[in-house]
Amino acid sequence: MASEDKRAATLDDERPLRADAERNRRRLLDAAEATFCERGLEVGVGEIARRAGVGRATLFRNFPSKEHLIAAIVVERMSEATARGEQLLEAPDAGEALFEFLRDLVGRQQLDRSLFEAVADTFLANEEIRTAYEQLVAVIDRLLRRAQAAGAVRPDAGPVDVMMLFKGVCVASSTFQQIDPAIGERAMDLARAALSVAPGAPALRGRTPTLEELGRAHAAD
Repeated sequence: MASEDKRAATLDDERPLRADAERNRRRLLDAAEATFCERGLEVGVGEIARRAGVGRATLFRNFPSKEHLIAAIVVERMSEATARGEQLLEAPDAGEALFEFLRDLVGRQQLDRSLFEAVADTFLANEEIRTAYEQLVAVIDRLLRRAQAAGAVRPDAGPVDVMMLFKGVCVASSTFQQIDPAIGERAMDLARAALSVAPGAPALRGRTPTLEELGRAHAAD
């Protein structure tokens, strides 16, 4: 009985510690996000720690380097996008759900472009980012298959095809954002036209690349 009471007391002591650690981690992520948005990615970790109201030691216990902090925000952003995609799987119009998700992704990428660019070189080396990316592609696959089953999207397109089109829209949107934002919307319209079913359209040549092949292509760059 005494040993059980001791274990229970230990668990009670650990819960507040875990809660405090989670609050500190959340503060750091929120402070980093706001600071990066205002000052850019060159801001020092000391300023982020001060804004979060914690010491540098607490920051480094949670994130060994600023790169780890940036990667954690990227993972969080990808997870949020995946959660949005899962919500859209319940939308009544399967085709519109897919394109709404792509528009949402473009908007998120425009907001967080510098964050994603910062991890581009180590994208595949970070297991958490790689896992979050795989989950994102998986929800795109489900949205795509649902739209194909509804006859709204051409049947010979795959999720990596969709990702390639999405990246093209992002490039167009970021390139012309300061000149004419409507050019980015035009790129989205072109991507939608490419994916939509068109009577008499020729079949796509070749085959859709796999996620593994996309990873190898990134690694070779």
